[in-house]
Amino acid sequence: MRTLAYVLIGVLGGMGVMSLSQKGGPSPTMLAPVSYAMTSSEQASDLADEKPWTGDDLLEMAQVYDHQADELQSEAVRLEQRAISLAKKPHMDPKGFTRSGWMLIASTRWKSAKELRELAAMHRSEGQRILALEKNGEVPTEDLDKEGNASQKHGT
Repeated sequence: MRTLAYVLIGVLGGMGVMSLSQKGGPSPTMLAPVSYAMTSSEQASDLADEKPWTGDDLLEMAQVYDHQADELQSEAVRLEQRAISLAKKPHMDPKGFTRSGWMLIASTRWKSAKELRELAAMHRSEGQRILALEKNGEVPTEDLDKEGNASQKHGT
């Protein structure tokens, strides 16, 4: 067994040395610039160009989050059903590793769906608040204090 380990380490080490000694230098993918990186001046100009979210935008985002949460919940139910079917056939998963894996994945889907529901509720309440302010003739604006926290000011 020890001999096999030495042989495998030798083969893998040899492959590593061969890949380093190839001519042509490093692969171009390692040197490619990151396309999504922006300078600070570009970021500032992009932030200045963005318009604030409207109440309708926030309500639409809440619907999208609810739809994503529905999809995650239905996937979690399917995964739990798959795990239950494995429990009914112990010869398919004698040690229960596969079943516990499906249950773990399902629980993460449930958790993600719960977080999306909370996010949707927050967007929905904020969107309704903004729409109510707009209906009353007030225009909500946000100013950031020194710590970066948003303080609400309502102008007329």
